[in-house]
Amino acid sequence: GYDMSPFIRRYSKYLNEKALSYRTVAFDFCKVKRSKEDGVLRTMNSEKLLKTLPVLQSQLDALLEFDCSSADLTNGVINMAFMLLFRDLIRLFAGYNDSIINLLEKYFDMNKKQCRDALDLYKKFLIRMDRVGEFLKVAENVGIDKGEIPDLTKAPSSLLDALEQHLASIEGKKSAANTPTQATRFCI
Repeated sequence: GYDMSPFIRRYSKYLNEKALSYRTVAFDFCKVKRSKEDGVLRTMNSEKLLKTLPVLQSQLDALLEFDCSSADLTNGVINMAFMLLFRDLIRLFAGYNDSIINLLEKYFDMNKKQCRDALDLYKKFLIRMDRVGEFLKVAENVGIDKGEIPDLTKAPSSLLDALEQHLASIEGKKSAANTPTQATRFCI
């Protein structure tokens, strides 16, 4: 029982964060409709997206705080909590990814403050990708089928450079280097 206690508390914290997210945005990130044309997170306007993404990030952070190793998963209760979190992680990350794609598509049309916020959200996304990768590695080590584990291919670092250049250009710190062009927009 003593071994399970920290994991049960972390799982409980995640459930509380999930409930708070639902109260804040009025939908469940794990059950939200996904599609390129009419998915909720893919079609959300910039203003709402910039308010929704931090809520999604908080829920994802609470999930990733479960932080267990393959050895911890020999306990049935811890293993079950991990499996439930894994299922939520796949859905949450898919929605998170859709949100970031939407954010990047709108980035070059945003005002200065929105660009600053969006760039900050994108940088946090890159950090979370590493943490999600670690969680998925544990899942793979305990025998979850690789077909269920998403591919976490990272965007090229040139994308981050282009976003930073664009923000610098609209803040009046125009660099001698090229500012992002229409061609850069679609390197998402």
